[in-house]
Amino acid sequence: MEQKLLNALVAHYNANLQRAEANLLNYFRNSAGIGEHPDVVGEMTKLIDEVGSARGGLQVLNDMVANQQAAPAPETTEEGE
Repeated sequence: MEQKLLNALVAHYNANLQRAEANLLNYFRNSAGIGEHPDVVGEMTKLIDEVGSARGGLQVLNDMVANQQAAPAPETTEEGE
């Protein structure tokens, strides 16, 4: 179950990253054609923040996995000792 949760979180942040980057590229290439957003710079700033947030989320997950792998295994005791 733990791996499924991790996979879901990674997929979530990757999807957010891809969406924000695609929209940002669209603004760079076609900014004149986006009539419902007259504040192009403001919208692009929001997308850059979304890219940063998604990258940050992925980094947090990577750090947590690395820390978990580096942690020593818990000591076990034999019954009757």
